[in-house]
Amino acid sequence: MSDKRTQILQAALVVFAEHTVAATPVPVIAREAGVAAGTLYRYWPSKEALANAVYQEAKGTFTSYLTRGVPAPTTAEDVAEAYSSMWANLVAFAHDHPDALAFLEHQQHASYLDATSKAMAEEAEAPAVELIRSGQRLGVLRAADPQLLLTMIFGAFVGLTKAARARSGLPPAAWQQASRAIWSMLALAETVHQDKETR
Repeated sequence: MSDKRTQILQAALVVFAEHTVAATPVPVIAREAGVAAGTLYRYWPSKEALANAVYQEAKGTFTSYLTRGVPAPTTAEDVAEAYSSMWANLVAFAHDHPDALAFLEHQQHASYLDATSKAMAEEAEAPAVELIRSGQRLGVLRAADPQLLLTMIFGAFVGLTKAARARSGLPPAAWQQASRAIWSMLALAETVHQDKETR
């Protein structure tokens, strides 16, 4: 990837995260990147194409965080550990890539996403959905639509990240308390919640 292309992608991420794709004109992206507006069109035919490139890079990073070090559950205890690991990964992503998280989760994307971006969105959710299904098969998690439960988890997480941004961060204890509360909502019975280190 060329330095200029990377520079534009990084600038677009910053302004999209702050203003949304729809509200951001190309000259604003170009100014943030320190290039002429016409330079953007050397790499992407439209603002929407650039937005998809930003989305795909951010979503790819998110997916790599979400799945790292998460064990495939075969017992009830494994489900709790996998959930705790995945939550810790979400918190790490929020800490390491705040602009990417704000871009991905704090605005709507449906109006411009192409087929590749939509496929990546489904791929990103698949490990979490499978974890919920595994927990249900093992009798650990309540019987409900896994996609609905995932939406509730991510909704709570996004709400916490908004609070963290407004307060210049949240202490690790707050993230752990939230993790335990969400686990209590998901679990059928009292199962050991294994806190992972959060930032």
